[in-house]
Amino acid sequence: MGPLRNFELKQHKFTTTYVKLQDAYVSESNMIGGWKKIGYVMNATTNFTYGGDTEDGTVAVTDGKEDAWNATSKVALNDCAIDTKWQLDVVGAANGNSVNYTATPPNCGVALTPTFDKIGK
Repeated sequence: MGPLRNFELKQHKFTTTYVKLQDAYVSESNMIGGWKKIGYVMNATTNFTYGGDTEDGTVAVTDGKEDAWNATSKVALNDCAIDTKWQLDVVGAANGNSVNYTATPPNCGVALTPTFDKIGK
């Protein structure tokens, strides 16, 4: 398995963990929680700095949360320059008590992470 495929699998693992923890928190509290609130921890890696809503706050499900999780490259990856950002937003579902996720890879990252936009689906 090449390093770029390994990169895609790691990104998927990190975001899948975030989605599972966020879904559980939403189910219990009917709120969207920050990383500390839901128990999510993600340290920087060699290639990425991770960020988003890293604090202990909450917002109503109906409000949603833009940029709840992101990965910003510390190195150039194929056509993606340093400081390229992959982003995950949390959007309140129509039923008012669950959430959907919108994962946005950068244009240069679609080939690098072809399943990123499927996270949370």
